[in-house]
Amino acid sequence: MLSNLAMLRKKHKLSQKELAQKFNVNQNTVSRWENGDRQIDLETLKALSIFFGVSVDFLLGKDCNESSAPDLPQDANELLALYGKMDDKFKIRLLGAAYAMLAEQKVNSNLDLDKMRKAAK
Repeated sequence: MLSNLAMLRKKHKLSQKELAQKFNVNQNTVSRWENGDRQIDLETLKALSIFFGVSVDFLLGKDCNESSAPDLPQDANELLALYGKMDDKFKIRLLGAAYAMLAEQKVNSNLDLDKMRKAAK
């Protein structure tokens, strides 16, 4: 059972339906997670912890320290949650695109952008 999921969802002013849409599941699935009527897969559990900025242990009710993960803006948490659901091929492509966007903005970086672009193709 995800002991703290309902509390976190409400704290972030999300309905079950809104959270379900963000994680591409049915509203009933979120309800069942919160009630302990349905098991959650590890990848989604990790994505939820990233999205809410808490540890997996906190979500599971095994850790009472909500602030065990760094505070990030909501959009950063959402991006991390999406990233966590991707397979490795798409993660590499996403990173390559991000580095390309940084290069367009002329942000200095110590990373080898050409190497990243090649890996993303």
